[in-house]
Amino acid sequence: MDTKSLVKLAKSLSDPTRLRLLQEIAKGEITVCADLFQYVPISQPSMSQHLKSLSEAGLIESHKEGRNMHMSINAEKLQELEDFLQLLKPATVKA
Repeated sequence: MDTKSLVKLAKSLSDPTRLRLLQEIAKGEITVCADLFQYVPISQPSMSQHLKSLSEAGLIESHKEGRNMHMSINAEKLQELEDFLQLLKPATVKA
């Protein structure tokens, strides 16, 4: 994962509202944007901005069907983040 991508991802995850949205999307029960309002009661413009940030960071994928925006977690991006975080673990010291 390159530094620029990691910074964008970290900034996206740094907001409590975006974390909450990501948690709800990750449950897999909610895929339509409109359903997220019951869990995160914010204005429609705020919702759009938060989802845009998550999408631009690559954390969620979305596609439009009619008037609805369907979302899902980008498992590949989460794996990249997990792999990066594994690199930060200190090596086990043998005595």
